[in-house]
Amino acid sequence: MKGRDDKLCYLDASKLVSSVGTLSHVDLRGTDDRVLGVLDGIVIDPTERRLRYFVVESTGWLRRKRFLLPADGAARVDNDLGELRLEVDSEDLSGCEEFKTGSVRDFSDDDLIAGLFHSRVQ
Repeated sequence: MKGRDDKLCYLDASKLVSSVGTLSHVDLRGTDDRVLGVLDGIVIDPTERRLRYFVVESTGWLRRKRFLLPADGAARVDNDLGELRLEVDSEDLSGCEEFKTGSVRDFSDDDLIAGLFHSRVQ
């Protein structure tokens, strides 16, 4: 998110619901079937109604790290396993930007309204 866009906002995964229920801490797997981490949330552009990044939490030995994975590729929920599969290779993660709390504002009711009515208000 270099060159931060003030339109973008963060939505916690606990508020995302799919056919497998809430997506809070759902495993994310890449094309090579390796676990990339767990879904912490998403970064969206509400006026464009567009998902921009997945916020992925990876845990190391003593450290929790969250990073931004661009949402350019396809994603699908695996109902049988309760996982989210992304069209990304785990090797591609080394270049991902770290996500820091407060770097993007939280999704709000105003963002919801902007997303619902933006295209009609113009």
